[in-house]
Amino acid sequence: MLTMRCLFGDTPTQEFADYVASCPDSLVYTTPRFLALVSGHLGAQGGWLEARRQGLLVGLLPFLKKEGFLGPVLNSLAYYGSNGGVVQVDVDAEAKAGLIQAFYNEADKAGCASATIITNPLERDAEFYFKHANHDLLDERIGLVTHFPTNANAEMLIKSFEDPRPRNIRRAIRDGITVQRRQDIEALDFLYNTHCQNMQAIGGLSKKKSFFDAIPDTMNEDDWSIHVGMKDGQPVAALLTFAFNQTVEYFTPVIREEFRSTQALSLIIYQAMQDSIKRGFSNWNWGGTWLIQDGVYDFKKRWGTTQYSYYYFTRLFKAEVRRQTRQALLDGYEGFYVLPFSELTSA
Repeated sequence: MLTMRCLFGDTPTQEFADYVASCPDSLVYTTPRFLALVSGHLGAQGGWLEARRQGLLVGLLPFLKKEGFLGPVLNSLAYYGSNGGVVQVDVDAEAKAGLIQAFYNEADKAGCASATIITNPLERDAEFYFKHANHDLLDERIGLVTHFPTNANAEMLIKSFEDPRPRNIRRAIRDGITVQRRQDIEALDFLYNTHCQNMQAIGGLSKKKSFFDAIPDTMNEDDWSIHVGMKDGQPVAALLTFAFNQTVEYFTPVIREEFRSTQALSLIIYQAMQDSIKRGFSNWNWGGTWLIQDGVYDFKKRWGTTQYSYYYFTRLFKAEVRRQTRQALLDGYEGFYVLPFSELTSA
């Protein structure tokens, strides 16, 4: 007999944590620690939908709930491209379909404005959500993943990249860039300050300092790294990654504008990948890319990547969501996905 239950709270049982870790394609976003990091940062509430068969856990769907001026919004999962959806160790289609339906039922019961499931590109299960989500709105992203060559050494790794990545890496070495793996406050501060400068330069939204400050206290040491590129004893570029199970997440890259020509970030990525292989990881997830982001796509695809599509399946429960402005939704539901902005009447 299949049973479903919804649990709220940011501290689930160890059983949940162990179950997520046992799923080979699970990502850091679905771990209790990352949910606690994001929920604390956004002032949101963490939740878990569980499916059991004869008392045994056969599926989980973690989510975050954010209160706002139109009512709550549910995301699985929230915050800068986090992937969510159903986590299962063994295939159980009935339980998976039940969890998807339970997610939207929970949103309806809570009076939500909208609810969105963001699929995991490594699961390659989008067709299942197309069949069972009964979504009103759909958004697509390109997922690019570098699957590390088996037993790869540094030379094998660089040979798996397309031009001009190998040239970029060698240019950085010639320019005297060195790379350090760090977790200290100075590295976090450099990452944040440079991130803000980079986002301001392109008119983008920067992550807040409170998010970076919370990482050491919320995540385990093995969960995250900052690789810092140094030139003449000074930091010039850095990359924040998160790691879990078999996959490393390319999360926040930064570089000082005056040092872009050194290609320091390419060497940082190369070194971080080597470190990931030594630590036993198999995948490097480049995160989501919009279909219109040609430059970003071109940069990522040349790192020996495999392309996967993944999707945002949204149910809209309140029609007035469409009548809002983009900025009102960004301000009222910080870090959450409410609907594709192209669906706003103002668009």
